[in-house]
Amino acid sequence: MNTVVDVHFHLGPCRVFGLNVTEEQIIKNLTENGITAMILQPFPGAYPQPPNNIHERIAQLSKKYEGRIFGMVSINPHVLDPDDWKREARRWIKDYGFVGIKVHTAGHAIHLGTKDAEMMFEVANELEVPVMVHTGLGIPFAAPTAVAPLAEKFPDLKIVLAHAGFIFHTGEAVFVASKYKNVYLETSWSMAEDIEMFIKTLGADKVMFGTDLPLNTLIELEKAKKINVSNDEREKFLYKTAEKVFKLRIRK
Repeated sequence: MNTVVDVHFHLGPCRVFGLNVTEEQIIKNLTENGITAMILQPFPGAYPQPPNNIHERIAQLSKKYEGRIFGMVSINPHVLDPDDWKREARRWIKDYGFVGIKVHTAGHAIHLGTKDAEMMFEVANELEVPVMVHTGLGIPFAAPTAVAPLAEKFPDLKIVLAHAGFIFHTGEAVFVASKYKNVYLETSWSMAEDIEMFIKTLGADKVMFGTDLPLNTLIELEKAKKINVSNDEREKFLYKTAEKVFKLRIRK
């Protein structure tokens, strides 16, 4: 596997899940673990809120490792007035080249039927960047089917279901991705058999590789090696679909 884009990775501390990922771990993934490029986002429990310090660190890394590290906005919409949230999201995307917006349904207690959630999708649609939505753990907020009304309301907005339902809600995720042409799956923590099924059922143009955490990187890479798919399907899954969906200019 020559080129691999990890579309789901974190930097910094997380007060929600008790985690912390360092710059050193990021660089190890790029230099030792076979990751060509990654899309980097703050954890939902980053401190202080909004986590501008983590966005700053991501922006610095994306400048230092141009074409290999890309940023994704992740700010809790409940902690800012809507105008302030919009201003922050636009700033990171317009001024710093961030390539997407994360809606962390579980970590930020975002119900997808609320005005706060719709605002996030509206801004992403306006700026023509994808939305990544945490799915699986954190039901009912994280139910993949909860994305359906927003996929219909914003048919031109690309929506990525993070974790593809997280094993327990895989069927829901596949159903939503099959019903809406603008919905895609990201596969971190999915079973290898399910990843293969995603590709065979939906097509590799709808499925993207992700790892989420440092200890999971080599495991996810091994799954990608073992699944029974064609070379063309594997390349789409590992990087070509991500390049297209997130409009990435990768330095290979």
